[in-house]
Amino acid sequence: ISVSLMLDTPAGRGTAMLLIVAAWATDFLDGYYARKKGEVTELETILDPVADKIAVGAVALILAVQGRVPVWFPAVVVVRDLLILSGGYYLSRRKSLILQSNRLGKWTAGVLALTLFAALPDGGYWGAVLRVLLTVSAVMIVVSTLSYGGRFFSAISAPRATNP
Repeated sequence: ISVSLMLDTPAGRGTAMLLIVAAWATDFLDGYYARKKGEVTELETILDPVADKIAVGAVALILAVQGRVPVWFPAVVVVRDLLILSGGYYLSRRKSLILQSNRLGKWTAGVLALTLFAALPDGGYWGAVLRVLLTVSAVMIVVSTLSYGGRFFSAISAPRATNP
């Protein structure tokens, strides 16, 4: 996706749009079927969100460099993701606990993907959609960060997990 975006042409942006849709769909289906079949591994619980955060952050940064989204957008996305990853790492090392993404986090990720998608076409209708999605994204980022923060502080105040 990032390489397609670096080609700031209609064809490059169109390819990036298709790749964003494909990435979202395959990520959703992979997670859905893994949960449905009970095949979610600890490693997948860690790697999948990390890969998603790297992809979203990279695309948001490129779009900001191109002037398609405001600079605050990737900054807020990256700071949120670093906080979540840092908290997850801390809980993993200190409490032997891995928190899975919650529903609000998944919805936030979906809105972020829609926001990135809407930033790709040139103006017109998409410009208005992008402005709305940037606002919704900002609100959801704040709310989901607070939600993850609450879960983090609940987890660190709970007694340490023991391995059987």
